Amino acid sequence: MCEDSRAILDELFGKERNVVASKRKNDAHYWNEDVCKNILVSKCFNDLWKHTKYDHEGECNKRHDQFFINEFNSDKSLKKQQREKKYIEEAIAYIQDKLKEVDKILTKHEEQVEQSSKLQVADRPKEIQDRLDNMERQINLLTDQSEKMGEQGKIEESERLIMEADNLKKAREDVLLAYEGTNNPFKTYKICEVCGARQSLYETENKVKTHLDGRIHQGFSTIRVELQKLQVRRLVLEKILEEEARKQEFKEDIAKDKEQEKEREKLKDKKEKERSRSRENSREKSKKKSSKKKKDKEKEKERSKSRKHSKKHHKH
Repeated sequence: MCEDSRAILDELFGKERNVVASKRKNDAHYWNEDVCKNILVSKCFNDLWKHTKYDHEGECNKRHDQFFINEFNSDKSLKKQQREKKYIEEAIAYIQDKLKEVDKILTKHEEQVEQSSKLQVADRPKEIQDRLDNMERQINLLTDQSEKMGEQGKIEESERLIMEADNLKKAREDVLLAYEGTNNPFKTYKICEVCGARQSLYETENKVKTHLDGRIHQGFSTIRVELQKLQVRRLVLEKILEEEARKQEFKEDIAKDKEQEKEREKLKDKKEKERSRSRENSREKSKKKSSKKKKDKEKEKERSKSRKHSKKHHKH
């Protein structure tokens, strides 16, 4: 058998697949330290970041055998559910740490845009500001007219006016972008909310597609989906384990009650035996006392006879 085939069979059925059952060590299990736990509850995350700046851990050196995945999935024990919850919590912690890196980038960019915009408002040329103010007044006027038309029941006219207002809003944003985009470097690009990558606002469709298909974006997209699945599964497990804990507590209470009942029965038997012994002792004492009285009477009789006999002898 070639090495590749042997490796595949080892992964599927375990390395001891050909060993007689009585001689197997049975020490290869999914809960062992050398098995990747992420692949049991989700997937191995290390491969998602290979050859990227987020590849902090490097290649995973744990085992990913299908044999362990099958063993994990077929295990229906309470112990397995407890282990699964632990593995899920570890996977969630890993994902949340990764997402914190993206959140930091997003927060920093938002702060930079806000700060730069505040500085630029004061420096905005008068002709630009006048144009923006005029467009703002027209937008407000169109909005008011649209509301009045709506109140009069002129729905089509109201919708036409609101569409004009929307178009004017977009035109105003274009004016702002045309000016501030060249003067505010933080407004010439955006940060991808999925992976934290910087993207130009003027990217071509091909570049956008390249970004979306890239390893980093795909990796973060994957862990966001996996995070939701893991959180749902954790809630399910928590309910199951809570129910099992209540059942176990109930069983323990019943066992405790039975034990207490046994103790009460033992105490009752002990007291009954003590009472029985006490009654037996009383009977024994009574018997001895009665026997002593009887013997005393017999002795008295004997003495009486002896005295009578003695008197007769004196008379003669």
